[in-house]
Amino acid sequence: MVKLRAIRDTILAINGDFDDHVTESGIIVKSTAGKNEGITPRWFQVLEVGEDSQYLVSEGQWIYVEYGRWTEALELNDDRIEGGKGNVWRIDPAGCLAVSDEAPESTFQFNKDTAFDGVYRNPLDS
Repeated sequence: MVKLRAIRDTILAINGDFDDHVTESGIIVKSTAGKNEGITPRWFQVLEVGEDSQYLVSEGQWIYVEYGRWTEALELNDDRIEGGKGNVWRIDPAGCLAVSDEAPESTFQFNKDTAFDGVYRNPLDS
């Protein structure tokens, strides 16, 4: 099984926040990834940090990353990922906005003002 290692100041992360969300009342909110409303920071869980990293993050912590400061996901098999298989992202350390030792309760955000072109569109109309 492949074990991807972080080198230099690289941060590798899992559990990127790109899925649909279910509110406490049971309403399903579809993912905004790839839409104007999806231009928001995202939470990731740190898988591994390179040995030259000067950033105060460690494996298992959650990082809030500025929009677009991550690579495309790479799907791989790794024993450190729940289920042995999942997506891994490389995070730009300069894009880390916040760090948490605990998983965020709710990562859902709706950003209707991003890239606003003067016409309001109902996000529920697809």
